Amino acid sequence: MPFEIVVEDNSRIKSIKTQLEKSNNFVKPIRKESGSTIIRTNLNDIDQLTQWFPDETITKYELDDTTEKGINRFSHDILGFTTMYFQEKIPREKLDELLEHLPLKYSIYPPVLLLNNSSKRSFDNEMWSGLLTPEYYHELLKFLGSNDNLKVVAINRPILEQDNLLRKPYNLEIIYSMDFPEDPAALSRDDLWCQVKQNGIWQVWNPIYTMFSRGNIKEKKRILETFPDVEGNDVVDLYCGIGYFSLSYLSMGCRNLFGFELNPWSIEAFKRGLKCNKNFGRSITRTGEPNGVHIYNENNEMSDQRLTEFCAKQNIDNNSNEKLRIRHINMGLLPSSEQGYPVSIELLSHHHNWEECPTVTLHVHENASIEEINENIIQDRVVSKLSHISQIEKKLNYTFELIHLEKIKTFAPDVWHICLDIDVINANTNQNNIL
Repeated sequence: MPFEIVVEDNSRIKSIKTQLEKSNNFVKPIRKESGSTIIRTNLNDIDQLTQWFPDETITKYELDDTTEKGINRFSHDILGFTTMYFQEKIPREKLDELLEHLPLKYSIYPPVLLLNNSSKRSFDNEMWSGLLTPEYYHELLKFLGSNDNLKVVAINRPILEQDNLLRKPYNLEIIYSMDFPEDPAALSRDDLWCQVKQNGIWQVWNPIYTMFSRGNIKEKKRILETFPDVEGNDVVDLYCGIGYFSLSYLSMGCRNLFGFELNPWSIEAFKRGLKCNKNFGRSITRTGEPNGVHIYNENNEMSDQRLTEFCAKQNIDNNSNEKLRIRHINMGLLPSSEQGYPVSIELLSHHHNWEECPTVTLHVHENASIEEINENIIQDRVVSKLSHISQIEKKLNYTFELIHLEKIKTFAPDVWHICLDIDVINANTNQNNIL
């Protein structure tokens, strides 16, 4: 299955198209999707594309109903394959009816072909009963994959929200495995690790125990482009997960990254992601971890203690009394990261060197209705809560300024997943500097 390039910087479109045309690898037309530009290629070799375009996001094709309408039924996709596979096995009328219930939306995250959950287009439909043999799935994976990199077919069921603090995708259902074609349930789920490269950074996860959101591509790229002064400074990620945003900070050259995460499978995925990215060129400590990377499998309410322990050890080793330069605190929890507000302020009051780093940016993720966004309700509420915690509860003279609101993706009808960039200034430090 060929690759497509997800372009966020419109100034890059022409040069990418020109390069692909020179090598006869450009596939018309150029499309728009969720604010991004999609340029398709006829290449199955991701290494060639990453060599040409190291800073772009490269993914496999995904089909939708719009694509289906004008598609060649013998093209290189699930629709084309299924048509060819069954055209001599069942009557044409039956085949046309079957294709009305064929899953068209899917993602490829080697070694998994992940089908979207759908009420209409699903292999659960009774029309498919008795037709979906191990041979069909085997040939489908070989057809869609490259270099035999696909081994598993799974359906991405809705996440169970009740009592699911760790946001584990318990409802991901494996329906075929090349290693266990007659009994996919026999597949060891603990060893099922997927990986994808976004913005030049590899991310790894186990789809059984952890989530992966393709929709965060743009937000990761925005971090890479908006906060260059993270380099040489410190970052705290209060909900680091598999390293969605932490890996971006590390690629930017932050001095120390402190990440907190409850799900042990996310921690393992984070560590595997570090290895895939060759630890971003960092030296390895005596404990076997990359230098400056501190990941804790625990609630972020322990973060103040952990940073205290870190600073104490650093100061003993260096015979100093230094504090951290916390340039950025990431709070990427949905539907609200409010739990992290007092934690962030506590860390800044105890561990941050305001003289050396006078501005700290809080990266606050929330869900908000379009009405709350347009009328500045969510913006005012978050800033007001931060100010109350700082000035009323903790008696600190911090000021908070909203510098940007980013609408990342829709979460539900009229509800957006947003990020608020909020700068924190210590008014006492500013007054001292003026004097």
